Amino acid sequence: MEQSSEVRDAVLGFYEGVTTKAVERFDDIVSSEPATLVIGTAPGEWVTERPRLRFGFEAEGLTLVPGPRPIGYRDGSMGWFVDEPWYGFPGGGGMRTRLTAVVREEGGRWKIVHMHVSVGVPDEEVQDLQARWGVA
Repeated sequence: MEQSSEVRDAVLGFYEGVTTKAVERFDDIVSSEPATLVIGTAPGEWVTERPRLRFGFEAEGLTLVPGPRPIGYRDGSMGWFVDEPWYGFPGGGGMRTRLTAVVREEGGRWKIVHMHVSVGVPDEEVQDLQARWGVA
């Protein structure tokens, strides 16, 4: 295992693609493998369908701004990435998130095969919220 600026830059390219609505770059950044999965912060955000994966690149006003220490690692043709980016919402506002990604080298490019975005919330608050929502 080693740190990899190429892996880091690939995921930061995803951030840029979302922020600038670079739909034409989507296929160069996100794997077309059926197992590709993005898990977002909202309930039910478990996305495997290609059109829904592409939505982040098409939505007006979404932004992803790197956190203070984005870092990538690699081991052969697989890599992973961690960061605490700012996720900006259309119309203003946003939230600091935690993001992990798994990338795979495909045809000389690092492509995202898995991404998980979460928000750090104290367990007691999550428990209260889920009780209110009726989540078991």
